[in-house]
Amino acid sequence: MTSVAATAVSLSTPGLWLTAVERGVMLAGLAISLGGLAGRGLSKQYKGDRPGPLPDPWAVRGALLGAVACAALLITAEVGPGLAASLARPAPDGLRSGGTAEIAAIELVLFAVAALVLRLRRSGLGTLLLCGVVLAEGIRSHPEAIIPAAGAFVACCHIFPAILWAGMLVYAIRAALAWRGDPEAARGIVRLYATAAGWLFALVIITGVVSALVVLPIGHLGSALTTTYGAFLIAKVALVAVAAGLAMAGRSRLRRDYGAGAGPTLATRLEVGALAAVLAVTGALTVLTPPAGPAHGSSGPPAPTSMQHPGAAGSRLTSAKTG
Repeated sequence: MTSVAATAVSLSTPGLWLTAVERGVMLAGLAISLGGLAGRGLSKQYKGDRPGPLPDPWAVRGALLGAVACAALLITAEVGPGLAASLARPAPDGLRSGGTAEIAAIELVLFAVAALVLRLRRSGLGTLLLCGVVLAEGIRSHPEAIIPAAGAFVACCHIFPAILWAGMLVYAIRAALAWRGDPEAARGIVRLYATAAGWLFALVIITGVVSALVVLPIGHLGSALTTTYGAFLIAKVALVAVAAGLAMAGRSRLRRDYGAGAGPTLATRLEVGALAAVLAVTGALTVLTPPAGPAHGSSGPPAPTSMQHPGAAGSRLTSAKTG
């Protein structure tokens, strides 16, 4: 497995943080839409007396947010193709400039069509289209570039439960607030989410470990402490741990009675913030270069890292790689 640490882009690279924010917003839109649909489906399983109708998921809004983020990603990639290529290292095989523009265009179409069909209340088709976004993200991911096919599968298995965990929590809080006049019903909704979240958390951890071993194999584990990618990966692990701790605190509160109008606990609400931070850090990780390179060899010459001076940047990266 070839190291690509020498070709890692700098945090000061123009457009890096913009792309990271765009990816983070896209993941948030996916969580709100896909997770919201899953949250409503789960909430319908509540068997007790219902004090009112369940709120509609923010599926259309989430899909539109994802579409806007993908449009911004596409514009950023087209304006600075050198930047797009440099942020996609190691690049998946067969995709121009690492596939940044192509994947963004595909996801834009998927989000836009999903928003349309969801507006027409075709939730089944909308869910399928949003799952297509998860697949596209798996194909664009670092694990896919390092281990083709298997890497995309690992990435999808990691992204999907993480997206559901965040989106279902948002919906569970909305439903509990809508039913806060009936404490037992509000607790019942959060309890249903808590059970599902336990399984989702387990999947996130298992697939996260596998994914981390792909981008940071045994021979590169020390890079977690010496590279920017490793630092952000550690930050993500810490935030997931915080979210898990808040989740457990919120669940323990469910065992105690609380009065009408109380709604979800503070810990449960803070869990939303922690998961939002996880998605933000994940967006940053997608534009950083992992220490490990493709298992089949080098992914080609380094791409330029500057939109203003692509030739000069490419020359500096080539020198770094061959030096």
